[in-house]
Formats: sequence, structure tokens, C-alpha cells
Amino acid sequence: MIKSLKIKNYALINDVIINFKEGFTVLGGETGAGKSIILDALSLLLGKRVDRFAINSKKKTIIEGVFKLDNSFINFFHQHNIDYDDITIIRREVNSNGKSRAFINDTPVLLNILSDLGSQIVEIHTQNQSVLLQDQLSQFTLIDLFSNTNKILSNYQLQFNKYKDLHTELIKIKDSGSLSENELDFLNFQINELSLANLQVGEKEELETKIDFLENIQGISEVIKNGELTLNDEYGVISRLSLLEKRMLDYDAFKDISNRINSVLIELNDLNDHLSSKSDNLNCEPSQLHNFSSRLDELNALLNKYRKSDESDLINYLNELQQKLNLSKSYNNLLKDVSSKIEVQLNILSNLSNELNKIRCAALPAFEKEVEKNLNNLGMPHARFKVKFIECNDFHYYGKTEIKFLFSANKGSSLLEVSKVASGGELSRLMLVMKYISAKSIGLHTLFFDEIDIGVSGEIASLMGNMMSEISISAQVIAISHLPQVASKANQHLKVVKHIINNKTVSDVKNLNNEERIMEIAKLLSGKEVSSEAYENAKVLLNQ
Repeated sequence: MIKSLKIKNYALINDVIINFKEGFTVLGGETGAGKSIILDALSLLLGKRVDRFAINSKKKTIIEGVFKLDNSFINFFHQHNIDYDDITIIRREVNSNGKSRAFINDTPVLLNILSDLGSQIVEIHTQNQSVLLQDQLSQFTLIDLFSNTNKILSNYQLQFNKYKDLHTELIKIKDSGSLSENELDFLNFQINELSLANLQVGEKEELETKIDFLENIQGISEVIKNGELTLNDEYGVISRLSLLEKRMLDYDAFKDISNRINSVLIELNDLNDHLSSKSDNLNCEPSQLHNFSSRLDELNALLNKYRKSDESDLINYLNELQQKLNLSKSYNNLLKDVSSKIEVQLNILSNLSNELNKIRCAALPAFEKEVEKNLNNLGMPHARFKVKFIECNDFHYYGKTEIKFLFSANKGSSLLEVSKVASGGELSRLMLVMKYISAKSIGLHTLFFDEIDIGVSGEIASLMGNMMSEISISAQVIAISHLPQVASKANQHLKVVKHIINNKTVSDVKNLNNEERIMEIAKLLSGKEVSSEAYENAKVLLNQ
């Protein structure tokens, strides 16, 4: 569950700390007060992309949440090298340029890790998420949660991924094996041309160095000659220093200096030997420059022809060509082998998908009955709900069937797809029922509803409030709502208010006490001017 949420410098919020309680919390306030900002801030904390327009342009945005977790999260924390604590602190910082950093228990984490953890801690239902009732992935997820297919579904999906890998391999083989005779001739020509080139990594650079040396050999020779004269001539540096050293040896006063001169002479003799070796390398055949230049031209021509940057790229390309040729030569055998494996895999998938469908179909009557029972509890006594499976031609991640949710709200009406028959209020109730069932099936930690009660009022709103209250027995529920019937069911009532501070509008969050709750619910019942009847009615609602 979420224990607290700190928001600093985000949209209209300067600095707010919201403390949440267990059970059912309702978040109210006038339209435009900033309720959605709080939801956006929580979404941002849990890994949502940054909305530049909500970030304070001058100050760093900081959003920090304190969450109470159970032991089921230990493996996740260890997997990502994060210190586990049952009281976990998540923080996200966003600069004015939109760049953000995320931390879990003060450990920096990537956004995808934050998002992964966030999706396990808090499930957020926004006003446009009723479309999930029409999304096949979400529908399969609901049914599989209810029918407890986790083990068989995981096995099926593992085998499905193997099938996809084999199918990709088959396409690659077919692409390689479908070469025409002309294409094979051209492939062989390229392989032959590159093989005869006897390519070696670094050869081009070495050739360029040798050619540069040979092209400047006359100047290099003169430098070497001058160097040898300077060092080795009768009156050269080495002779003069040797003579000076010899004279200094006769006097102890010059012992240190003579030792230093000796060190210099050793270095100069080494330089002289190095110059001599350079001189030996000058003895080359005139044809060498021609040979080196021809080889360099050959390499450059190949690099230009095949649009590669260096010899290693050419060698890699040659290996690819050879693999392609080998694949083409063994095409029939490979094709037969992979096709056989695919046939086996399809048989495995068929058996697993049939088993999946049996488990799902066995659970459907209970699921449909559960949905209809809860819809009845929400004031829809004639609602009918059915799940229909339709076999399709190809396997997909959830089996070999399509799924449809069929719904009828009124007696005598035909069952049709949810999107074609449900009104806004009916969708809200149906969505709440789905969340109610899934919450019982998977043990959610925190559910955040953004006006899931939209489109309903009166007794129905009260019934929806009862259902949210019932969900809150096993999971923390936070709901944005304008309905007094829903607000009265909450264990905690928070109100978002706006103030003018230094000619600037800012939002704040107030935790209402009992008397303040009565007044707020009375306002929801009668408007700004609270009548005595509304006040008494609010007290009755709170005491129900």
C-alpha cells in the first residue's frame, strides 16, 4: 500500500505531503482544484513519461512515495540489486529540461525497472480505461486470473516463443535457399574475389606507413646521414664527450659529472645504433614501392566496391557470404529439419492450447455468474454477461482462440459486444465489477480509481461505493469522486483545495475531520449553500 506521497514543484503544487490510510480513501475537491495533478504525479512516480507542461520551469520537480510492501517483492529487489525494505521509498526527480532520475531506496534505477515495480504496487484506472473491456489481451488476462491457468499458460507461452524462433529460422533458410543460378554465380564470384585478396586486418594502415617511408626515402637518408655525422664524426658529439669524460676521470671532483656524461654517452650510442638500423632499412628494391602501391590500390578498390570502411568489415562480409552459400548448399536438409521441428512444435501448441481452453471454459460459467451477480448488486438486475471463444487460424500468445465479452443491460435485449451496447454508466459499473473480481483473484496492493463512478448517481453510486469499500478490505482503494454516496463510504476523506499565494494559484490537500466531512458531503448534496436538510442527510450517509 502507499503510505504517503510527497509532491514538490509539480504543476499547481508547490509542496504537499499526503498521508494515506489503509482501506478506502476518497479524493474530492472542485473541478480544476488539482485532483488529476495528484494522479499524474503518482503515475510519474511509478514510471510514466514526463509531461513537460506539468514541470515547474524554474525548479526541480521531486515526487516521493513511501510504500509498505510484503515479502513477495524480495526477489524483484534482489534481481535488480536494490536493497529491500518492507517500507520502501521511491523518488523521482525531474529537471526543468525534462531529464529525470529515479531512485528506489536511494538506489538509482532505470525507468523500465521503476515502471515494472510500479505496475505491481499500484493499479491505476483512469476514465478512458473502460476500453480495456474491449482489449483482447486484458480480457484473456481476466479470464486466466479467474481460472488460474498461470502454470499451463506459462508453459504454452514458452513453447509459443520456441515456435516463433523456428518460424523465423525457416524464413531465413527459405530466403537463402531461393537463390537463382545467376545469384549463386554472383555469390561465388564475390567469395572468390575476396578470398583471393588474402585480406588481413591492419594491412592497409601498414601499407600506407611503408609507402610514406619509401616516398620520402631520400629526405630520410639525408637526416640519417647528418645524424650519424653529428654523433660519430671524429669531432662529433660522442667523440668530444668521450674525451671530456676521460679527462674528468683524473679528478675526483668531477666524479658525479663524469657519471652523468657516461649515462648520456650510453643513450647517444643507443641512438646511433638505432640510426644505423634505420639506414639498413633504406636498402630496398625500387619495385617495392610499386608493389606496395598496387596492393593498396587493390584494397581501396575492394573497400569502395563493397562499401566497407576497413579490412575487418570485408572479412566479416566474406564470412557472411560463405555462410549464405553454405546455407544454400544445405538448403534442402535444413528446410526439412526445421520444418519437422515446426510440425512437432505445432502439435505441442495444439495440445497446450486445447488444455488451456478446457480450463478456461470450465471456469466460464462461474465467471459469468460472478459478473452478473455483482452487476445485480450494482442495480442491474437484468444484466447478462457472456464470454465467447472463437477458434482462429493461427496461434498467438494466448492460444488459438479469439475472445469476446458479450453484454446486455436490459431484459429482452440481445447479447452484443460490450462496446456496442454499454452506456457510460453501464461501462463504469462493468469495469468496477471486473476490478472487484481481479482484486480478489490476484491480491492487488493498491487500486486507484479516477471517477470510475462517472455516469451514475443516487442508489447506484451508493452501491458502487459499497463495492469499493468491500475491495478495500483486501486492497487499499483510492478513488477520485464527486459523488456524496461514494465519499461517505470511505475511511479517509481528502480534499484538494486551491489558494492564491503571492498572486499565484497553488493546490493543497486537506485531510478532513468528521465535521469537515459532513460539510463537504453536504456541499456535494446541495451545492455551495448548505441547507439544514443536506447537512442532516450528510450525517445519515456517514453513519450508514
